[in-house]
Amino acid sequence: MDPTSAIPRRRFVKLLAASAATLAMSQDPARAATASTQRRSTATSTSGSSALEKELKSEKKSVADMLKVVRSYKLPAGSPPALVFRPMKARHGRSS
Repeated sequence: MDPTSAIPRRRFVKLLAASAATLAMSQDPARAATASTQRRSTATSTSGSSALEKELKSEKKSVADMLKVVRSYKLPAGSPPALVFRPMKARHGRSS
């Protein structure tokens, strides 16, 4: 892999966390609704700053843009899987 095409670790972790949160919330609509109302009540009590609101909008847009890119990426037919799990043999004895 070309090192210039690699994304920074922080951006990757953000994308991973956003994807996991989106997936978790989409699994259970009742939990998503509850979490949404809790976020709104917390946000209204703590968001006195316009800078905070601006940053939240920026983050939401960033996550939406990343999800759009990930979802729109088309894999060619018959392409190999990105990850293949191969269990390793257990090592017995002293670890060095």
